[in-house]
Amino acid sequence: MIVGRCVPALLVVFAVAFLAVFAAPQAQAQRRVRNDVFAVTVPVDATAATAAAARDAARADGQRRAFRQLVERLAAPGDAARLRIDDAPLTNMVQDIEVANERSSAVRYLAEYTYRFRPDAVRRLLRQANVAFAETPSKPVVVIPVLRRGSGAVLWDEPNPWRHAWAARKPGGLVPVIVPDGDLGDVGAIDAEQAVAATPAALDAIAAKYGGGDILLAIATAPGDGGAAAAAMQQVDLGGGRYAAGGKLIVPVTGSVRANPGENEADFLARAVAAAMRPVEEAWKKETLIRSGDQGTIAVSVPVAGIDDWVAVRDRLSGLPAIRQAELLSLTRQEARLELHYLGDPSQLRLALAQRDLVLTEGQPLWTLTRRPAAAR
Repeated sequence: MIVGRCVPALLVVFAVAFLAVFAAPQAQAQRRVRNDVFAVTVPVDATAATAAAARDAARADGQRRAFRQLVERLAAPGDAARLRIDDAPLTNMVQDIEVANERSSAVRYLAEYTYRFRPDAVRRLLRQANVAFAETPSKPVVVIPVLRRGSGAVLWDEPNPWRHAWAARKPGGLVPVIVPDGDLGDVGAIDAEQAVAATPAALDAIAAKYGGGDILLAIATAPGDGGAAAAAMQQVDLGGGRYAAGGKLIVPVTGSVRANPGENEADFLARAVAAAMRPVEEAWKKETLIRSGDQGTIAVSVPVAGIDDWVAVRDRLSGLPAIRQAELLSLTRQEARLELHYLGDPSQLRLALAQRDLVLTEGQPLWTLTRRPAAAR
């Protein structure tokens, strides 16, 4: 929250109004961001003597697996492997559960569970275990899912089960994704050939349509001559990567994924989607990983030209995990001065603010915090 220290008398009412409206949007934004990062969806399947016993066993097993996936999402691989927690305290860390696709018989229970864990409880456990973790989400990336079979490539045309697999991906994680619907604007911005060639102008055009973030070019190549396009795929070779403005490749995506025996195409492609996301998520986590004790405080000047500027800065600071407190030092008609208490180092703070289109510039004695148009990449 922002706490006033010395606000000029003429603007006391203005400052109080600002502070009053800050709290609710901040809390809402925190819930929105944290629910994405701290929520995990897993399938559950258990068999027991009764349907009720099978349901209880499935819920407990799903809870363990969901927490393991959450820790792997937030922490470095070596740290995630050594963390252990018993069922009772783990249950207390669950904020709520959503259940979908329930099916049961007299002895078996199947469903899809989404576990939302309490952010403060998870942070406390990780810090007590001296586990470094990341929770600052990236700006959403726009996924361009190209499927290559034989000599052809499809993006917006049908059939493209690769695009459907991306659309079916459950939300959550440090790198949110946007899967375009393939409307006329999408078709006009980029086609399959331009995507395969990673044409900078086309990548920038589709990025601009969705707010100017990065592009995740996800190319899946199915080996074969493409003669049986309707046949279920058994292997895909991954290509592409995360691209910034101007067609700059910043995280490559490579590798191959094979179908397991008896696995249907939807499940197989879901695993391929996860494999394509893995290097992107790990690269982002590496940049934003914060170790226990890494924190600092800086004073910043925020140029303002009126209430609209205040509201914009307030909204963009709201719920940012890297900022633990933003304290209002002074307020005039042209400038606000804040003291930011943050986690990580200054470069990580700058990166976190950039995800909200805020630009932090070093200065002496004050740093400067300014807004950047939301559509700028």
